[in-house]
Amino acid sequence: MKRFKISIISAAVAACMAIMPVTAFAHGAWFAKRSDRTQLVVGEGWKDNSYNPKGLLKMIAYNSSYTQTDIKSLKGKDYIYIEPKSDVSVVYVELDYGYWSNTPEGEWVPYPMDKVKGSTVGTHAIKYSVNYLGNVDKVKPLDNMLYQLVPSVDPTKLKVGEKFTVQLLHNGKPMVNVDIIPDVINHHTEAIKTDKNGIATVEASNGGVNVIGCEMEVPYENEGIDNKATRSKVFVSLSFTLYPEEED
Repeated sequence: MKRFKISIISAAVAACMAIMPVTAFAHGAWFAKRSDRTQLVVGEGWKDNSYNPKGLLKMIAYNSSYTQTDIKSLKGKDYIYIEPKSDVSVVYVELDYGYWSNTPEGEWVPYPMDKVKGSTVGTHAIKYSVNYLGNVDKVKPLDNMLYQLVPSVDPTKLKVGEKFTVQLLHNGKPMVNVDIIPDVINHHTEAIKTDKNGIATVEASNGGVNVIGCEMEVPYENEGIDNKATRSKVFVSLSFTLYPEEED
């Protein structure tokens, strides 16, 4: 799958072109245990979706001090999973989720517009995901990432119900007045706004996987170059897992 041109999207967003927050049909990406594997899940709420493993654009692992460490993506038929070593604390993922176009009958199909006769709206979907799999020494933003959600504390050390803040960054700069979904898994239609510093207060909601995210509509990066889409949608997520203490 052809990699999109990051520089064009960056320039468009930095120039304050139209960005529309979208909370409905918000498909994020995060890691969760599936059949004893650490699998990259794509979905919204209770729904998991199959996807093309060839859409993986980037996967970078970091240890507790944010030094890059080895990781390998393993590909199933319609999913990706990892077998992280003990030193892996954070994993960053970029995933091209492909093209989706409307038909004259109002349905959405997983093809670019130039493959769907009569299509008038097409979307190119890209996922950006920061996943805390283990403890870190001191939380900080990842270097040189287009989009990311940065927690104010190590989220793996939180308890269920504790509040903390996240900051939405684009090329290292705060994104203001953007809808954040505090709980993508259980309440994916509820959202709150980032403040003037790109910050929103959220809660560690679940004893298990927690996913915080946002979906934004941005200009299509290949506008005027091809006819595959009229817009792009980026979903930015932060995930971590809490393990409540169990009594014997």
